[in-house]
Amino acid sequence: MILVEGLSKAFNGNKVLDQVSFEVAAGEVVALMGLSGTGKSVLLFHIIGLMSPESGSVTVDGTRITGLSERELLRYRRKIGYLFQDGALYDFMTVGENVAFPLKEHGQLSANDIRVKVDEHLKMVDLAGSFDKYPSELSGGMRKRAALARALVMNVKVLLCDEPTSGLDPIRSHDISLLIRDLSKKTGCTTMVTTHDVVNAFRIADRAFVLNGGKLVAQGTEKEIRSSQAPFVKDFFKG
Repeated sequence: MILVEGLSKAFNGNKVLDQVSFEVAAGEVVALMGLSGTGKSVLLFHIIGLMSPESGSVTVDGTRITGLSERELLRYRRKIGYLFQDGALYDFMTVGENVAFPLKEHGQLSANDIRVKVDEHLKMVDLAGSFDKYPSELSGGMRKRAALARALVMNVKVLLCDEPTSGLDPIRSHDISLLIRDLSKKTGCTTMVTTHDVVNAFRIADRAFVLNGGKLVAQGTEKEIRSSQAPFVKDFFKG
């Protein structure tokens, strides 16, 4: 489903991604781990087509997105859901209007069908009855769940989550982690989650990829990662 080959990217001479290669199977949930500033979000931006690599390529669902025109990228992005670190809900819109926004921008559904679909997705994230509330009326965890509903509402094939537990207390972090995994499996999405939250990473993921110094230094199941003898991986998971 997602194939990354030899991906490299630098900013002002600082190489953030250095020949990164991996493959994620259809329906798999993967955690992308590493220290802050190690290129995790930059990698997601390449997968969604917001950045272009200096070398290498990204192929998603059979489409090689490296080199696509902006018009082609807009069509491609309709199959991608993106959960931003802070949720990125529009404060001037209600929760329901936020979730409906992608459907109104890209879909061809009637107003009634949009309302039905939004209510369905709000129920999926345990926010039934919140259509007319504003983001300011929600807790941090509820805002993350509303943003997750918006990310999934287009029946996307790929879900990208950038630090979904950031800013949440341990209980809410646990809840959002399990919800992401549950909905990924229920909808069949191929999901990538960036995180440095070791505890919750394996609540979400089937496998983990570990980045350090722009390189992919480990990948595998929790057991495989924790048995790695690579010094950085041992220190990261020990911490």
